[in-house]
Amino acid sequence: MPTSLSTILRPYIKKTNEDLAQLLSSKKPEKLFQYVAYQLGLVNDKFEPLKEPKGGKRLRASIPLMTAKYIGDGEFSSSIAMALELFHNFTLIIDDIQDNDATRRGRSTLWKIIGIPQALNAALIAEALSFECARNACVHLSPRTAMKWYESFQEMTQRVFEGQHLDILYEKQEVVYTAQYLQMARAKTACLLSTSFSCGFALQAKEELRNLAPQMKQVGESAGMAFQIQDDILGLWGDPKKTGKSVGSDLVRHKKTLPISYAMENGSNSTKKLIQEAYSKEISQKDAESLLSCLEVVGAKEYAMSQVREYTSKALSLLASIPTDEKLKKSLGELIEGLVYRES
Repeated sequence: MPTSLSTILRPYIKKTNEDLAQLLSSKKPEKLFQYVAYQLGLVNDKFEPLKEPKGGKRLRASIPLMTAKYIGDGEFSSSIAMALELFHNFTLIIDDIQDNDATRRGRSTLWKIIGIPQALNAALIAEALSFECARNACVHLSPRTAMKWYESFQEMTQRVFEGQHLDILYEKQEVVYTAQYLQMARAKTACLLSTSFSCGFALQAKEELRNLAPQMKQVGESAGMAFQIQDDILGLWGDPKKTGKSVGSDLVRHKKTLPISYAMENGSNSTKKLIQEAYSKEISQKDAESLLSCLEVVGAKEYAMSQVREYTSKALSLLASIPTDEKLKKSLGELIEGLVYRES
């Protein structure tokens, strides 16, 4: 049984929360940065500090901190961890507004509390802070190497929003093919995780370590794809007691995830018609359960599970081939398995 994700990430979550709280407390105007603190799960809806932050897994921040633990150069690791976490939450604020989502992580979304205009301001501040931290993470490098890293961070931003663009575009597209879906997931989700896996190497002072960054990027991309597809499976078949969502919640929200794409490509005409009709109206819990049975019959669940296994295997194989610290590879391997075999 893989080590649970929460166990693996716990020490890095604590450090990230402390670093983010310290960063935000030094910024003015206080109210604006409190909005960002709320999004990060550091304060409640009255903007009072929480003893137990509710900021999620801190996954993207934890990976460079873990890398620094084993190969060193912890001087920049806190800055890049904060950059990644702030960037991720910047995208979540935008995502919640675009999807009209009222809750996230069991709390009201930021825009529901302060309105869309101020939530957009908070998103832009989170993005600006992200780039500030990314800049601070590379000050120890030569100007040329630092610029190369900073440009790659900007490219990541573009790729993530290309993925978001496709995600919204596909909402109105009758059929989203599996190849299209995978293209979107690679940009929207896997791109950020590939940066998380590679940045701990890309920002090293030693060139021989920096040269390993492209290989780590490939590891992160494959792990990111497995992570997203597992998310799709949980959004349909996850245990409500563990996910906090009803069975088939992604169907109720009309989300066109990988199992839906597979069914529309490979199902019978009656299956395709059933899905199209369901997605043209409000889906009740009873309708969702019928659709889930249909998806299983056509093999959509098994296909998605096979893709998780395939991308996970690729990530672990690539990781094993990289000539770096064996303890780091073991820890990252456990992290990848915890990511893709999680139940929430």
